[in-house]
Amino acid sequence: MNRLTRYHALAFMVLCLLVAAALRLPDLPQAPPGLHYDEAANAILSADIGLRGERPLFISSYTGKEPLFFYLAGAVMHLVGESVFALRLTAAFVGLLTIATTYWLGRELLADRRVAILAAALLAISFWHVLFSRLGFRAITQPLLQALTVAALFRGMRRDDKRWLTAGGLFLGLSAYTYLAVRVFPFLLLLTVFPFLLNRKAWRLRWRQLALFLGVAFLVLLPLLGYFVVHPDAFWVRIGQVAPSTNQLSLQDSFIKSLSMFFLVGDPFWRFNLPGRPLFNWFWGGLLIVGWIIAIWRWRRFPYDWQRAALILLIAAPLIMLLPTALATGEIVPSNLRAIGLIPFIFYLPALGVVILFHDLEKRFGYPPVTFAVLFVGLLILLSGGLSTYQTYFEQWAGARTLLFEADGDLAAVAEFLDETDLSGKTVYVAAPHYQHPTVAFLSENYGQVNWLPGSNALVFPADGKALIIFPHNSPAPEWTRPYLTQAASTENGRPHDAFTAYTFTETPTIAIAQPTEADFGNVVSLIGSDMGAAAANESLPLTLFWQVNNTPTADYIPFVHLEDAWGKRWSQVETFAYPAEQWQPGEIIVQHIDVPIPAGTPPGDYRLRVGLFETEQGTRLPLLGSNGRFAGNTYNIENVTILASQTPDQLPPPPFARYEAVRPGLRLLGYERGAESVTTGEPWGAALWWQANQELPAMTLVFVLVDENGNGRSIHTSQPVHDTSPFQTWPESQFLIDNQILRIPDDVVSGAYQLQLNVLENDEIIYTTQLGTLQIEQTERNFTPPQTSFPLDATLGNEIQLLGYDLENETAASHQLSLVWQALTEPSSDYTVFVHLLTPDGICCVWQQDSQPQQGQYPTSRWLKDEVIVDHYQIELSPDLPPGDYPIEVGLYIAETGQRLQVVQPGLDEGDVVWLRPLLVESD
Repeated sequence: MNRLTRYHALAFMVLCLLVAAALRLPDLPQAPPGLHYDEAANAILSADIGLRGERPLFISSYTGKEPLFFYLAGAVMHLVGESVFALRLTAAFVGLLTIATTYWLGRELLADRRVAILAAALLAISFWHVLFSRLGFRAITQPLLQALTVAALFRGMRRDDKRWLTAGGLFLGLSAYTYLAVRVFPFLLLLTVFPFLLNRKAWRLRWRQLALFLGVAFLVLLPLLGYFVVHPDAFWVRIGQVAPSTNQLSLQDSFIKSLSMFFLVGDPFWRFNLPGRPLFNWFWGGLLIVGWIIAIWRWRRFPYDWQRAALILLIAAPLIMLLPTALATGEIVPSNLRAIGLIPFIFYLPALGVVILFHDLEKRFGYPPVTFAVLFVGLLILLSGGLSTYQTYFEQWAGARTLLFEADGDLAAVAEFLDETDLSGKTVYVAAPHYQHPTVAFLSENYGQVNWLPGSNALVFPADGKALIIFPHNSPAPEWTRPYLTQAASTENGRPHDAFTAYTFTETPTIAIAQPTEADFGNVVSLIGSDMGAAAANESLPLTLFWQVNNTPTADYIPFVHLEDAWGKRWSQVETFAYPAEQWQPGEIIVQHIDVPIPAGTPPGDYRLRVGLFETEQGTRLPLLGSNGRFAGNTYNIENVTILASQTPDQLPPPPFARYEAVRPGLRLLGYERGAESVTTGEPWGAALWWQANQELPAMTLVFVLVDENGNGRSIHTSQPVHDTSPFQTWPESQFLIDNQILRIPDDVVSGAYQLQLNVLENDEIIYTTQLGTLQIEQTERNFTPPQTSFPLDATLGNEIQLLGYDLENETAASHQLSLVWQALTEPSSDYTVFVHLLTPDGICCVWQQDSQPQQGQYPTSRWLKDEVIVDHYQIELSPDLPPGDYPIEVGLYIAETGQRLQVVQPGLDEGDVVWLRPLLVESD
């Protein structure tokens, strides 16, 4: 056999596609097992298009998805019904089309049927391609559209056929609707067409051809481009998630790891590979390198521009189409999924290596005939390679217990269990890694009855106590839930491989609350108790909160916990999503477990936990209501939280400004944090010193000094660590401590730039000095002379502040300016919030209100000096439809943390907590 005819090639390709189908079509609903989150989401999106009339240009949900695959799968579902089979059947058909197109592309690129059939055969039995041809992932469409684009482009260029150039442009435009990784494909095309553009004899023709090709592509791409112009975040969101990060692999290391996937070490991720399995074994990997080197060696020898273009494509493809995985340093590297753009180009290189090898053998020894040898090797690939891939895929990979749980097989089992179980009279709760998990959404008819417990960080008991709580394998019941779950009947090992455990409650279990409370948040939910363990720095504080739902919430509220010290420094915070508020039902009791992180360096001592809830869209907090139903702050404080002393961690966190200097034997200043570069006199300014000790220390003192431009120093703050509560001599032998200091700049410091200097004194002698940077100081302008007011007052609030009077000016019928004149009787002990409420004529709050610190929050009361006068302005804007009448105005001060108002004393009036101003008169038009 001297020549491979089209009939030989056709017969071979029929066999090739049969083998490919035998690997891609059997047992599609069960292999791979389960239905992973991503695949289930794809199934829902496909059904939305095929069965529910959705027509997206780009799918913004699930971090953004290109829609071509979903339209194809939607069409299949429209024909055969909504199922996992229909989703995966779409991928299988696309995979088979890709194999057929691979042969066509090989013919167009190299005009050699032998290379084309070997490449198709290698792709047909590729474990990599088989895996993605059986998954409902949109990425499977990228290789097909790439192959169609290049094949049509080359045929159109060679034959000067506008129909094929138009088809190539159509395929190129459609490729943008396939998968994120295709965005590097145009760079490969750009390199590929250079020989066409440099063809001196036919450059006008080539430019016209490419103009048609690119023009059609642009028209097809235009709707998607328009979408991205209107929604730029949709273009960047997924790129930003996988983009290079300083905390991940370097680009060089990532690219080297990505290259190793060809025949050394592959994708370590179970869902997309047998962990570590390379794309090719050492034999085909070696031939791949041979083919790549030959392409480089011979590309100049070919006379036609299309031949040189084809070789450039094959040379550049392994490097360019590898970029999506190499650049994704924030994700798993290498990744078979993100490298899918290598298909089918990478398969021509080992095929080229085989053909060249047999050419050399025939030339040197006269045997075997190249065509015969290629057909023999092709058949060997299909038969032995097909059997090997079948065993690898179905027995080693798809049958693995690990894959079952990686593919959310536990939740697929839960979905089946829900449909088989009588749920009447029970409230169903399912723990899962993700809220409203699409695996259950797609597979279970009873999905609508499920309440979700994301992360297994909460237990919920309905008002009637009748509940079914399910913990899948990937979201097991934590240890803290055991006292409650032991009071229920359990159904264990409900499916193969211990897929889940279900607990049935007929009544609410006994709930022992260590610290009962009554904290009503907005009459929506109450904190009825708490319990906590002990923790030291660099650990987590175990906290259990007990909530009871009072009323159905009207917004999405999320609980938060802040760890604060006695001076208001927030050391850590947690925002929890254990049981989303949109699921809350009146009467439910929510037992929520939270691990509050304690950062390394947190000083031992007493702390408080601030607990509250905030609304996710606006960030507003639910108010805490007192026993009288009035505002009592927006957090509930759990006091006397003890943080224990800890050993120095093995790895210390880096300070923002490093020093790593020895202060004395056994003590180092690792570095520091500092506040803003500018500050006004009287304003608190914070600095934190990072200390490390490794032996017992003597008594020492910290002195902070301002040094002016002439070198003159002035001491402004003297203290021991941690606000004088943790002297050096009390430290244990091993200590890492972050020491927060609060400095107040004296009021008589002249405006200017200063160096902030830290001195450490031992026995009244300076043993260490360091600079903490420049501090720009501006003197605060203060006024001690009260102005004349239209409405004088003599109202004393909390024995600290006096309201001397006010002015109320009507600027327009709907706009009024209120100016309050305050005077500090002493230096206020706290930062108070001013409230100004405009009430209805019958005294109901509020037509208009503003609550803020004085001067729109710019001048807190803690900065006021004795006898200082502050003029505080408020702009009252009224609705033009407001009915005429007298609208009372109440003014006062309160502590924001608790809502407690300052008592008001006015001569001749009863004590209260508000100052009544002259009513605002609203007249009719």
